[in-house]
Amino acid sequence: MGSLPEPPPGLDLDETKVPALVSGFVLTWVFGAVSICLRITSRRLVQNQLWWDDWLIVVSLLFSAGFMFDVTCYMTTRGGFGKHIWAAPLDGLEVYFHGLFIAEYLYTMSIVLVKWSILALYWRIFGSVHLTRLPICILFGIISAWGIAVILVSTFQCLPVSAFWLRFDPNGGSEMTYKCQVNVRMFFIANAIPNIITDILILLVPVPGIWSLQLRTAKKIAVLGIFALGLFVTAVSFVRLYYVVALDFSSIDVTWLFSEEMMWTGIEVNVGTVCACLPSLKPILYLAIYGRARHSTPRATGGSLSGIVTIGGSGDPRKHDRGVRLNTPNEGARSSTSIAHAPSNHQFHDGTHPFSALTDNESDSWQDLGIHDLEMDQIAKTGGGRRERM
Repeated sequence: MGSLPEPPPGLDLDETKVPALVSGFVLTWVFGAVSICLRITSRRLVQNQLWWDDWLIVVSLLFSAGFMFDVTCYMTTRGGFGKHIWAAPLDGLEVYFHGLFIAEYLYTMSIVLVKWSILALYWRIFGSVHLTRLPICILFGIISAWGIAVILVSTFQCLPVSAFWLRFDPNGGSEMTYKCQVNVRMFFIANAIPNIITDILILLVPVPGIWSLQLRTAKKIAVLGIFALGLFVTAVSFVRLYYVVALDFSSIDVTWLFSEEMMWTGIEVNVGTVCACLPSLKPILYLAIYGRARHSTPRATGGSLSGIVTIGGSGDPRKHDRGVRLNTPNEGARSSTSIAHAPSNHQFHDGTHPFSALTDNESDSWQDLGIHDLEMDQIAKTGGGRRERM
């Protein structure tokens, strides 16, 4: 790499964005970590085991921690990230691009795992709803393909791979032979837009399942409102896209100009973690308000459910009772009707499937919204949302 051009006249080389960058990363990551701790505590309060959605969000937190340390420790202290390139160390550009290479992996894994966790949560709740089951599978495939594509492009945007950062080595980087054919600006935009689209699709996935439930309209809207909290991360994704589009990719002052975009990238991941955990925190809320993890509400006259689908439940296939016991209105307490197994082509909840159904002891999380009054049983074969009456 050749010597840097002279800085623009009047440029203050002492100004820094490091405090805002570090605080944006660290504070939102702490919020995400606390949300996960509360989520796990909520599951324990109602004596339910952790399931795929819980483990996926925990692993996501580890990747986001690596992302945070890469940016706030390595790139800022070693490469002068958050300062003007003329105030950065001599190898500032090399360190920046090396850190960016690492960050692309960590960010992609973090955000993909957050999305997977949300989809796993949807499957745990709405796995028996035909209108929701297929979109979950399709979105899982789309998100996985997007993540693989981003990682492949990040890896091979330069050949040899190490040329992505070594071309800026002040000790001979200009002499190495390499090929970098990826347009970084278009790559960043092509990364951000599908991310936003999948965020929006994830918000829409539970709508048919929720709307097909036997709830009053007001309660359906209340349940939808809980899932709509994911709009916060979508808003952050739009802010990040704004900074990506506004970037001047022709400027040499990348350590300064890219710091805001990087900060919002970290905030996006961590806000996504918080939003993914919010629907699972009902037991904590009840404990704070009522002094117990479950809020007792009157059952509907004429029947009750001993097995229901709720957010805080366990997905352990070994403990799953494939029949839901239901007292019918005509028989009252004298007898109960067991919802039979679905036909073989509908048996998604078996012990071999990674997304097994819920256990019978899962009467937590959403009792105040009336889900304990729902008949969360097999949807009609037509998939149109009509429930089979026993």
